[in-house]
Amino acid sequence: MNTGKKTAIIAVTANGKALAASISKKYPAGCFVPEKLQSEGFRALKPDFSTGMRLLFQQYDALVCIMAAGIAVRTLAPVISDKLYDPAVVVMDEKGLHAVSLLSGHLGGANELTRKLADITGAAAVITTATDVQRVAALDMIVPSVPAWIPDFRENCKRMNGLLAAGKRVGLYEEIPVEIDRRGFIPVEASWDMNPDELPENLEALIWVTHQYRLPELNLYTVKMVPQTRVLGIGCRKSVEPENMMRAFTEFCIRYNTDPHAFSTIASIDIKKNELAIKQLAEELNCPFITYPAEQLRKVAGKYPASEFVRQTVHVGNVALSSADLASEGRVLTPRFTAYGITMAMGERTRMNNGVKA
Repeated sequence: MNTGKKTAIIAVTANGKALAASISKKYPAGCFVPEKLQSEGFRALKPDFSTGMRLLFQQYDALVCIMAAGIAVRTLAPVISDKLYDPAVVVMDEKGLHAVSLLSGHLGGANELTRKLADITGAAAVITTATDVQRVAALDMIVPSVPAWIPDFRENCKRMNGLLAAGKRVGLYEEIPVEIDRRGFIPVEASWDMNPDELPENLEALIWVTHQYRLPELNLYTVKMVPQTRVLGIGCRKSVEPENMMRAFTEFCIRYNTDPHAFSTIASIDIKKNELAIKQLAEELNCPFITYPAEQLRKVAGKYPASEFVRQTVHVGNVALSSADLASEGRVLTPRFTAYGITMAMGERTRMNNGVKA
């Protein structure tokens, strides 16, 4: 089983060690014990038990603590920081009767891990987050599963989850179809520019899944969720000013009514790999900057208008369009946009963590 998470199992008794060994055969994890219990397959917590546990908390994505919940809480309390960043913590008793999601149930994945441990061991899964208890979706689980962006993540998740857990009428308008947990939502079918008359009655809130830059004003608490599936192809003259790159990008987004947070990747030709303006834009958008050699771009460049000047300069007739083509596997959405010595083009990825449908 490949979980994708770096997990540590910590046991403090001989019976706990046996349970840890059993779990680690079915779920990849490192096993840790106090130094006096160290044996083959188990690493000692160093320099001492408390410090060792706190170091694991800072180094691993998830901790499975086979011990009393009080021990885990008191030991980890000094290093608990923020649910946006803390690892998942699950507590189990040494007989494997209960698995308790203790910390970072949603974002950290403790609830999911608790269910997996229950399946492996036969333990009763104990999950106390309100949305899970009420069997409705949680916004802080939906957003990373797409993946997507929402403004004011912490506050909007808290407020929206509270409404869902309380059974309030929360609409979900999928302008872009996504594969998400829809439990508790009221489906909304409307035109892209949304007339209030199209909304179901008595909605208290709305989640709007969209790439739009600006949304129509509604007299309703609305959270925009932007799937990060767009790719941005860029070509530019050498040493273009970063300010002009940002200005061109803003104008590009306005022209094509696309939220800047929709972009998951920036692509260009390999001779631009150290271009400061592109690197700064990628940093601003918090997305990777990938490049392709000219010979690879030439394989798709013939599908788009060419510039002889660009061909003579970089040995391919266009950069922005062909880069967007390769990064999106051929799903280019816009013609070439030009401003300030910069060219841009947009593509759409179809495979993003199995979230957005083709």
